[in-house]
Amino acid sequence: MSSTASEDHAYFQAIEAVFVRLRGTPFLLSPADWRLASAWYREGIPLAVVEAALEEVFTRRAERGEVGKVQSLRYCAAAVEAAWSRHLELQSGGVPVGAVALVVADRLAALARALPATEAGTGSRIRALAGDAEEVERRLAALDRELLRRAEERLSPASRAELDARVEETLAALGERLPAPELEAYRPHLRDRELRRRAGLPLLSLFAPEAMRPADADEPVS
Repeated sequence: MSSTASEDHAYFQAIEAVFVRLRGTPFLLSPADWRLASAWYREGIPLAVVEAALEEVFTRRAERGEVGKVQSLRYCAAAVEAAWSRHLELQSGGVPVGAVALVVADRLAALARALPATEAGTGSRIRALAGDAEEVERRLAALDRELLRRAEERLSPASRAELDARVEETLAALGERLPAPELEAYRPHLRDRELRRRAGLPLLSLFAPEAMRPADADEPVS
C-alpha cells in the first residue's frame, strides 16, 4: 500500500463506515481509534480483512446476547490482529494476501445506484472502473474528492454558514474530552462528513455500506 494522505483517509473512512453500520447508530471514531486504524494501514492489513473481523466481533456479541454499544474501535483490535495472523498463515500455504471474496463490479454498481440523480455522470464513471480492488479503491478516492468539491461549490452562502456552524457545534461538544490539536485535526473530517450528509452522497469506497447493498435492496416493495 502506498502511503498517500488521500488513500489512508479513504481507508479510515471506510473502516468508520463499517463500524457505524455494525454498531447501528451514528458514531464518531476517536483520535485513538484513528491512530489504531493508521497502524493497521501501515501494517498493510487489507480493508476486507478488517471488515471481516469487525463482522465477526459483532456477530459473536449478538450470539452471546450482550447488550450496550461498542464504544471504541479498540474493542475489535484483538480480532483484527488475529484475522490478519490467520490471513498471513494462509498466504504461506499458497493463498495470496488480499484474496478475499470481493466482486468489484457488483460493488461499483451498488455505489453508482446510491448516488443522487444529479451525479448520473459520476455513476457511469464508477461503473466503468476496472482493475484490482486496490487500484479501484484509489480511483474511487479521487472521484470522492471530486464529488465533495462539487457539493461544496453548490452550497449557497447561507448553507455554507450552516454547515460550518454545525461542525463548530460538534467540535465544541467534543472539546471537554479531546485536546485542542486533536480537535483541529478532526475539523476537515467532520466537515466532509457533514457535507456528504447534506448532499446525500455515499462514501465512494468498495467497503462503504452502500457498496455492499444488494441490487434488490434498492427496488421498491410492491
